[in-house]
Amino acid sequence: MTFSAFDDNEFASDRMSTAVKTATAGAEQKLAETLSSLYKTILELIGTQASLFEVLESLCRFMEKQFPELACSVLLMDPDGRTLHHGAAPSLPPEYNAKVDGLQIGADAGSCGTAAFRRQQVIVSNIAADPLWKDFSRLALQFGLKACWSTPIISRDDKVLGTFAVYYRESRDPDSRHVYLVQCATHLAGIAIERDRADKELHAVETRYRALVENLPAITYIAEVGILGRWLYVSPQIETILGFSPEEWLSDPANWINHIHGEDRERALEAETRFWEIGGMYRAEYRVIARDGRAIWFRDDAVYLKTTDKQKPVMQGVLHDITEYKRLEDQLRQSQKMEAVGQLAGGVAHDFNNLLMIIQGRTERIEERFPASDASHQDAHEIKEAAGRATALTRQLLAFSRKQVLQPKVLDMNGENIQIVLHTAPSLWPVKVDQGQIEQAVLNLALNSRDAMPTGGKVTIETRNLEFKEAQTGELSSLKPGKYVVLEVSDTGTGMDAETQGHIFEPFFSTKELGKGTGLGLASVYGLVKQSGGWVSFRSKLGHGTAFTIYLPEANGEAHSTLKPSLTAPTVHSQGETILVVEDEDQIRDMVCQYLQQNGYTVLHAKDGKEALEIAQRYRGTIQLLLTDVVMPQVGGHELAQSLRKLRPRCKVLFTSGYPDHSALSDRPADRNAETLQKPYALARLAQKIREMLDMPDTIAAQSAR
Repeated sequence: MTFSAFDDNEFASDRMSTAVKTATAGAEQKLAETLSSLYKTILELIGTQASLFEVLESLCRFMEKQFPELACSVLLMDPDGRTLHHGAAPSLPPEYNAKVDGLQIGADAGSCGTAAFRRQQVIVSNIAADPLWKDFSRLALQFGLKACWSTPIISRDDKVLGTFAVYYRESRDPDSRHVYLVQCATHLAGIAIERDRADKELHAVETRYRALVENLPAITYIAEVGILGRWLYVSPQIETILGFSPEEWLSDPANWINHIHGEDRERALEAETRFWEIGGMYRAEYRVIARDGRAIWFRDDAVYLKTTDKQKPVMQGVLHDITEYKRLEDQLRQSQKMEAVGQLAGGVAHDFNNLLMIIQGRTERIEERFPASDASHQDAHEIKEAAGRATALTRQLLAFSRKQVLQPKVLDMNGENIQIVLHTAPSLWPVKVDQGQIEQAVLNLALNSRDAMPTGGKVTIETRNLEFKEAQTGELSSLKPGKYVVLEVSDTGTGMDAETQGHIFEPFFSTKELGKGTGLGLASVYGLVKQSGGWVSFRSKLGHGTAFTIYLPEANGEAHSTLKPSLTAPTVHSQGETILVVEDEDQIRDMVCQYLQQNGYTVLHAKDGKEALEIAQRYRGTIQLLLTDVVMPQVGGHELAQSLRKLRPRCKVLFTSGYPDHSALSDRPADRNAETLQKPYALARLAQKIREMLDMPDTIAAQSAR
């Protein structure tokens, strides 16, 4: 058999084509195996939570093993988006890496800085001659680096994460195999960087969440739904709030229901049943008994967490400590209730005092007309005594409602005005308070202590100075920072249960037998102290006694009262003075005018402020004193005093009222030399007060009024 030349050439060509195809297939197979090994190696590292540095170092070394003539480098973009920092470059000189660290990207910032700026691959085959390297070529050539190809690493949200570069120690153009593998390596570097940033962000979120959860003034938890559902997590605050460690609480699923206050369990379980049946949000308020026995109020807010079908339903919630809120809520409710009763008491006292004024005054007149041996004198005396008791009761009502007329003086609480003292601090700060009323308050507290110790015990009365540098919380939250004098009356008596403590300052509330107490003693103490700008608190435990503590603010810059009660009966008769009496109650006005006239005074009278001003304008003589009711139609007592002072500057003023509004009796510039007398008053007391004011020099009167 013979073959033509054509046949020989055709055979040779076929063999060559087959050889090329075989070689190409072999190269592609080798490239595929390399890529498979590359992805397997790097992705496994990423999956094992290796550090970003370890992943990038391994990526560079894998590439350098495949192509021994190159050295790899990964630069990472700073959060500012303008600066590249060293990431990994195991085969480049450390000195070069240090110089490149902090490279600013730009239009001619070498291969890496330019690639990041342009957001596209930059291939520089000859560093020495390329203008992109004009500012960096000396640095690269110093370390024998002559070519550099750099590819930007782009994130899935199209942000530049850094660059992946390959350096050569000879000038050269890229070949397709190198370029393809570099692109794959760049892709893997992007995966590693994004995974690292996601892990760091997740860790930061978890850290912030944990810091928030563990620093809230509340307990956070995750638990299975149900009365005995397992608690899967509880925050550390449970130890500081309830006294149980998280481990203790999680160890027993029954801890939750067993520590809910017995009176609140039904409410908590009803809320859980609704949550189970209807869904939505769990919300309930209940008390939990702490390790030390305290009952702490919580608001429990929780929601469902998604679970698989095989898992029990799980809820995540927050237990907010609302104990202080509940205390303030109770305090507000109590205050509103007492304010309402106080308004009622004050309103009744207004008319009642006017009636008592008439009864008491007329009875005094009747008593004076008969000798002591006469039955009519005795009847009048008994009526006057009863009116006096009614007056005392009315004043207790006014004390509770903070509507009484106080005659505050600057006192030393250790002074002779308080007779029973067991423990007193030296040099107490002065306080401004009604002397008679504070004495009555101490007496009321002491009597309560006595009654609480039927078999004997110890009553302690203590005074001390106390300064609050900061605003207080809890029961003293209404006290402003400042200096206070503390008066405390404590006993070793029977103490009070929680129910009694909840009503302690309410008017007409008493634990004494019927007829042995009005229930106004502590209410009047509360009213006096509040009206004087202070606060009263108490502590008590059944079987362990009670202590009441009064806080009175320091009277800044005011001297102690030096006025002493007279040891001899004062003169009450006139020394030729004229008094203007203004009263809208006809019977009271007539009675007072008759009494003053009998004592020798010249008396002018008017039914209201308008008529009184007309009289003052017409009268030619001197008017030494104005005796006026505070609340009157048309022109009230204060307005009258101000207008009269313009006409007669030296006229002194004595206010009276059966229902004095505390704000209406505040100090006013026009009321210097003015004092106040609360109805009902004895006519003899009125005469004594008038005489004291008329005999007092203007300067002393002004100082006393201030």
